[in-house]
Amino acid sequence: TSTAVMDLSEARAAGATAMFGEKYDDVVREVQVPGVSMELCGGTHVSNTAEIGAFKVVSESGVASGVRRIEAVAGQAAVEYLQRVDGVVRQLAANLRVKAEDVPTRVVALQDELKATSKQLADAKAQLAVAKAAALASQAQPGPGGSGRVLVAELPGLDGKALQEAAVSLLSQLGDPAAVLLASKGEGDAAGKVSFVAALSPRWSRAGCRQASWLAWWLRCVEGVVVASLAWPRLAARTPQSCR
Repeated sequence: TSTAVMDLSEARAAGATAMFGEKYDDVVREVQVPGVSMELCGGTHVSNTAEIGAFKVVSESGVASGVRRIEAVAGQAAVEYLQRVDGVVRQLAANLRVKAEDVPTRVVALQDELKATSKQLADAKAQLAVAKAAALASQAQPGPGGSGRVLVAELPGLDGKALQEAAVSLLSQLGDPAAVLLASKGEGDAAGKVSFVAALSPRWSRAGCRQASWLAWWLRCVEGVVVASLAWPRLAARTPQSCR
């Protein structure tokens, strides 16, 4: 690395790179790494790149259009950083019972297994919901004016999607016209929440009834409704109170 102090015009004529938007004095400092770069610089921290020792980029991000920010560690800090990363990789390899270089492949495989298992669990819950729903059909009550059948029931431990599957199954069993309102209290991570699903058969839908409006009428006594869909009314609420 070599440095020289010269006039700004002379440095530019020599091919020195100036940062776009930066302002320089008439006399500038030029830093050159032979065969690599020649730039205008406010000052260097070392006289030779060998003094830097180990160098590791730890992050890179965009801060503005055409401008990237690079953060790195050097010298002893770089060595300590690499030792920490190596320790993490070794621990992961030991936990996963694979070689260090096989950790990424093993993690991807586990993610795929988790995704497949989650899908199987969701399918099983939907089948369970349909099975539970079959036993509820006999509890349906006559609709307004004795027309059709209405079922309001609770199916514990099911999420909104499973409740929707159950509602569709019940409508097919109850015939047309029919209306179904199902509720379920959450379990595990969803404890403290309750989900609702409303469904109307085609005849009542054509007569002007709306699933969302019907569900909203039932939920007048429930506080904190946090999720809603008008296309397929399915809501989640916190701290449900007793409904009249």
